[in-house]
Amino acid sequence: MKKAIPILFVFTLYATLVCAQSTRIRGVITDAETGESLPFVNVFFTGTTIGVSSDMDGNYNVETREEVSELTVSMVGYGSQTKKITPNNYQTLNFQLTPLNIQLDNVVVTPGENPAHKILRNVIKNKKINNPDKLNAYSCATYTKMELDLTGIEADRTFRNKRMQRDFGFIFNYVDTSILTGKSYLPIMISESIADYYYSRNPSLSREVIKASRISGVEEDYTLAQFTGQLHGKVNFYDNYVDVFDVHFASPLSDHGLLYYKYFLIDSLQVNDRKTYYIRFHPRSLSTPVLDGELHIDSLSWGLEYAKVKMMKGVNVNWIRYLSLEDSYQLVNDTTWFLKQSKMSADFSVVLSDSSKLTSFLGNREVTYSNIDVSGYIPPSIRKLDNNVVISKDVLNTDDDYWDKMRPYKLSQKEQDIYTMVDSIKQAPLYQTVYTMISTIFGGYYKAGKLELGPYYKMLSHNDLEDYHFQFGARTTSDFNKKLRLSAHLGYGTKDKRVKGGGGVEYVFNNQPTTKLHFKYRYDATQLGAGTNAFTSGNVMNSILSRGNKDKLSIVEQMELNFEREWRQGISNFITVKHQDINSSEFVPFVRPDGSAASHVRSTALSLRTRLSKNETVTRYNFEKYSFGSDYPIVTLDFSAGLNGLCSNDYEYYRLEGNIDYEFDIPPIGTSEMIVNIGKIFGNVPYPLLKLHEGNGTFFYDQYSFSCMNYYEFASDKWISFFWEHHFKGFFLGKIPLMKRLKWREVFVLKGVIGTLSDSNNGSLPNTDAVFLFPAGMGSVSKPYFETGVGVENILRMFRFDAIWRLSHRNNPDASNFTVSFSVNLDF
Repeated sequence: MKKAIPILFVFTLYATLVCAQSTRIRGVITDAETGESLPFVNVFFTGTTIGVSSDMDGNYNVETREEVSELTVSMVGYGSQTKKITPNNYQTLNFQLTPLNIQLDNVVVTPGENPAHKILRNVIKNKKINNPDKLNAYSCATYTKMELDLTGIEADRTFRNKRMQRDFGFIFNYVDTSILTGKSYLPIMISESIADYYYSRNPSLSREVIKASRISGVEEDYTLAQFTGQLHGKVNFYDNYVDVFDVHFASPLSDHGLLYYKYFLIDSLQVNDRKTYYIRFHPRSLSTPVLDGELHIDSLSWGLEYAKVKMMKGVNVNWIRYLSLEDSYQLVNDTTWFLKQSKMSADFSVVLSDSSKLTSFLGNREVTYSNIDVSGYIPPSIRKLDNNVVISKDVLNTDDDYWDKMRPYKLSQKEQDIYTMVDSIKQAPLYQTVYTMISTIFGGYYKAGKLELGPYYKMLSHNDLEDYHFQFGARTTSDFNKKLRLSAHLGYGTKDKRVKGGGGVEYVFNNQPTTKLHFKYRYDATQLGAGTNAFTSGNVMNSILSRGNKDKLSIVEQMELNFEREWRQGISNFITVKHQDINSSEFVPFVRPDGSAASHVRSTALSLRTRLSKNETVTRYNFEKYSFGSDYPIVTLDFSAGLNGLCSNDYEYYRLEGNIDYEFDIPPIGTSEMIVNIGKIFGNVPYPLLKLHEGNGTFFYDQYSFSCMNYYEFASDKWISFFWEHHFKGFFLGKIPLMKRLKWREVFVLKGVIGTLSDSNNGSLPNTDAVFLFPAGMGSVSKPYFETGVGVENILRMFRFDAIWRLSHRNNPDASNFTVSFSVNLDF
């Protein structure tokens, strides 16, 4: 939930053709006599080579910033038509072509290969030459412009009521029409960035240095600048799959393209003594994410000159009603076809029906490439940098004169005024109300000036130890202090009648890279051995979705001092001193081997944690940072030492633990995530300080715990565990006619752990030397534990249900051999 706000922000930023001050035409071409739509009709601005062909339904859309005055359509067997257009505006022009009454001689059709297939085969054969990512090295300058628009506002009565007119009446002066959807839209955000991009194949390097960035409606934020460049959302049609919003569309230039598409050679054009082939392609089926569109191929090099594609309706993709990609290439040194401009447009909507009148979002992104150098030289200073996106220290220190000089074309006055308009919207009371409501729902806290109240989902919960637990919390915001944050919460249990609570102090010395000191105190009911999912412990959802009397809570008093130092992006250290006092309870008793009872376990530990990642995308706020993943494994190493003698009854021990988290794509059959955890504890410790393998006492699915394992069922002092999930993204269900309409997606889960206990830590043995006897039902996992499950996600585009079976230790006392889990996921 806490990650939702930055995720939604990047969702909109990542959304990507800015249309203002360009000539935009869309329409339908039909047969004048039959009324049938005409595919493959040539559509071009008269006197230019700028044009497209109509799709299978006769639809077309074309755009240019060049000075043009007429649009021509032509097709063999039909009379051509030319119409006047109004430059620098949006227009809808439909054409009805009249068939020519031409007497043709008999035509003899000789069976042979589709000529488009031969061209495609040559393109694939020459990928290593023409694919820019196969060059040894190159560099270029980029200008990236992104725009987020609100569509359909004129049809929405909400935007015409008196309060909207009072607060936002001025915005209707900025309404325009989209070439993608044909609907009106209002720009609500615009961003621009200037960057240098460097690429090397061996040694591997993909690095963008953002030199200037600005975002309308957003406070000057150094870290958000990383999302305004071209690297996030880069499309390469030479790859077998085109990755957009984590959806892997089969590329029309894929090595296996004939499995996904039908290809048609519709025309050829001679320009500057080079012939260009025009090819249309259309998907064979919609069982996997596919595209529809056209390609222009150079006959001399078999390189891609131009591509314009759109997402097919009916594919298993969420929240996107329309998606359009357009790439144009330029010839460098008369040998290499390199990107000249890349455009992306997407219409985001809760309802994907074309007839829906609900307001939606239109995201536009345009990247222009210049100063291309394919000589292979990359400065050593660039190679020494530490991340794939590097932000210049002066990225925000630019004025209007700088932008006017650096832009490849001049912004219209309307585009320039968007910055002022968005700032004005932010000051409106209605905007503040809506923003507060959304941030509360997704962030968990209600902002009230310099304080945030929450999290709301922990205000009420239920468990066997406390019966009903009430909690109220608050923390300061960056409006109070941008470097210092104070937090506190107060709780009460109706059964044990204990007042509980805690607090914390955070001080941020530096945000980029992070240097932070954090002290926190907590006295509360805690479930030891739980996973990390926020919904599986200590909140209202945990109470509602409980599997019965599965929770085994303890009252824990804990003080912790943590110092975080990020040496460079991807390398961080955490030094922590933690003191905790774990109290015995009726559910978690502390009984010595001689039968006497202990009231608590006390420990003080010093730990050093190292976190390593490569090319990880991170967004930062004043006190928090969120990871959006990496193409490489993320490794965490922990060393802890129990300090004996600082407090009475402390225990001396040493703990080593390592964790690898790797998410990887296997198109077209989906995405996998594998987590491996390994560790060892040296020393004699009571069982609360052992590795308590993560159980789950709820019906809410937790990726980082075992769904069929009870709390305190297994413990180890030496162990290795793994958690594997594979998301098939509808690979199988999408091929079943009745299921395809539901757009459900398959999930496979496999989890396991094996561990051992030394005799001095095994409290389940007779005559044990362990500090405490194990609670009933707790033991070693020297016999491996496995569970597996299958699930269906994307139910109503957000719900997931899993059926999970325990494969081993099925005869354990109170074992859950089967369970059904529920979760909520918002994915494309």
